[in-house]
Amino acid sequence: MTQDPHGSDEQPTGSSLPSLPSFSSDDPRSLPDYETAEHGASTGEPGERARHRTLTTVLAVVGSGVVLLAVIALVLSQTVFRSVLEEGDPQAYKTGERSAEGQSEYVPDPQDPDIAPPPPIFTEKPTTECTMPSDNASAEPADPGTIRGGDLQYTIPESWQFAWGPSSLPYLTEVDAQARNVEGNWYSVVNLGKVTWPEDEGGYPGTENAAVALFQCYATTSGVIDYFGEEPQVTDYRSEARTIDGQSGWIVQATYHFEDPETLATTQASVVTSIVVDGPDGPSALVSDVAADQPEHVQDLEDIIASLEVVE
Repeated sequence: MTQDPHGSDEQPTGSSLPSLPSFSSDDPRSLPDYETAEHGASTGEPGERARHRTLTTVLAVVGSGVVLLAVIALVLSQTVFRSVLEEGDPQAYKTGERSAEGQSEYVPDPQDPDIAPPPPIFTEKPTTECTMPSDNASAEPADPGTIRGGDLQYTIPESWQFAWGPSSLPYLTEVDAQARNVEGNWYSVVNLGKVTWPEDEGGYPGTENAAVALFQCYATTSGVIDYFGEEPQVTDYRSEARTIDGQSGWIVQATYHFEDPETLATTQASVVTSIVVDGPDGPSALVSDVAADQPEHVQDLEDIIASLEVVE
């Protein structure tokens, strides 16, 4: 079969073969549009199946990313972060709730002179003149087994067998005392007397000020300070109100440690005490020093103070 140059086919007459398409049409729309094919053409809106497949692909990619990040975080928490926590950085640990329950405010120990030095009244020189009374009257007779000075009286402990007798003490008259030997010529002594205050020093200053003055004067008398030293350590101090036999009073007390611990063989400290009591006929006082490291002497002092009576 030969082809006509114009595109027509010659077929034998009565042939049963199909005819070939005709390319001789003058309608340009019947020709292939190569320009449009070259630049692509719109395929229209995607179908439901295509959209579902695309969404599935996107979700799979996102899910894979999340899993990958979780794996990376887990690895870091078990390696880098754990090593940081194990270095002991105090800021890396979570602290619990803070509560004041069970807590107490810190208060310096008043018996520790390195933390809380004693108040000046226990260390400074006397703040008064420590005047000796010109009228040193004798004490009134005491009941059997007791010592009386001024309007105060105490029961003598059985072991206190040394009658110390009257003494000249600042601001006190009608003095009497009893003592117990410590060693050699060193004694534990408890004095009682009637308080007398000169008018040129302002007169009687009240129980507290009088007790402070008597304490300071007694702790610095020549017979005591020669053993204590010029700068003894002071502990166990107190200055407070005290009721004696129903009467208002004031006690000042402290332990003086000898500056030279070899001064005596059996004791290196003394408890110095001053008590002033307002009685019906005026103030009376107790002043004393006893061996602080002799338990029996300390107990005797407590028994004496407990037995104090106001008498007329």
